[in-house]
Amino acid sequence: MAKFNVEMFGLSKEITELRNVEIELNEGASLRDLVAALRRKIPALEGKVIRIGQDRLTEQYVFNIDGRFYFDSDKVQLSEGSSIRLVLLSTGG
Repeated sequence: MAKFNVEMFGLSKEITELRNVEIELNEGASLRDLVAALRRKIPALEGKVIRIGQDRLTEQYVFNIDGRFYFDSDKVQLSEGSSIRLVLLSTGG
């Protein structure tokens, strides 16, 4: 198991009332795995930051991982020690 620290910004920070959330995942986990873990750990994110009933972010949110932006892709594998931020991309209008 690997530990990942996710920094929260914007609404995700307001909802969690946390600046950082620690998530444990298997080595080689994808962003979808990370979203699923966040959804289980913080159900209040569902509907606002995470799509209802899905392991996908809403269109306003992205991950910034080591300075690059990603949506919730299965193709991106996480590396322990990476800088992971959950950030608001836009206000949607």
